[in-house]
Amino acid sequence: MLNNYLPFTDSTKYQELQLVSYCLQNSEEWSCFKDVTTSLAITNYKLKQLIKNINATGLITIDIQNRQKSFIKISDTDPVDPQKITTHAALHSLKFKIFLHLFMNVASRTQEDLQKKEGISAATYFRSKNALFQSLGAEKVTMISTSEAEVRLLITNVLYMFKYDKLFNIAEVSGTIHTLTDILTSHLNLTSKQQEKFFYFCWVNYLRYRMGMTLLATDRKYFLAKDNLPEDLAFTEQLATLLPELSNSDLEIFQRFCLSFLNPQTTQPEKILL
Repeated sequence: MLNNYLPFTDSTKYQELQLVSYCLQNSEEWSCFKDVTTSLAITNYKLKQLIKNINATGLITIDIQNRQKSFIKISDTDPVDPQKITTHAALHSLKFKIFLHLFMNVASRTQEDLQKKEGISAATYFRSKNALFQSLGAEKVTMISTSEAEVRLLITNVLYMFKYDKLFNIAEVSGTIHTLTDILTSHLNLTSKQQEKFFYFCWVNYLRYRMGMTLLATDRKYFLAKDNLPEDLAFTEQLATLLPELSNSDLEIFQRFCLSFLNPQTTQPEKILL
């Protein structure tokens, strides 16, 4: 699971997640420094630095017990919310910020704008960008460079993984998207997690359209045909209200894309949407 976070979190933040994960797996007992450093392949100095960073977040406390050897354990008094910790790691990682800049740059800010905001040089920006793409792997980079559908699926997975919803802040649009998701999933037996991820998916599609990005002709052959169910027709009507500039053909294509996203859940309920 932690490997999913690797492409989008900076090295130190990823190590913090590794340490928290290690402590959670051994939450009932104290772990000596040597066992932890060996498992995570880090030095004692790095371990102390990571503990300091984690404790500074206020989300979790790792206690240190000094006897003949040093031991650590997650404090019994602090409830641990792993999701908040992973979200924090992403929000404080330059790689995640660059990912958002590249693929969800709704405000059309320039690379220079990002560099100025983060107080980094062009060299640091490109170093982190290259690290992001290398972590994604050549196959994934090729797919997203040739398919708008793959880009949207990737963005959905990443935003949902870190529960990053700060882009979803237009009240009237949010209400419409909730209506859209409710209509199209009304005949499906989805879990709350699946419904939530579909909400992310629809938001990502909406924002990509607003950025001027459209599904490519090469994407369309992979989408399911619509069934002309009452839910499908109601969805199209609501979508046309939300995005009146879309042609009938584009409305149908988007609906087919949504159905393609939802369809695997009927046979593999959690595999696709977790």
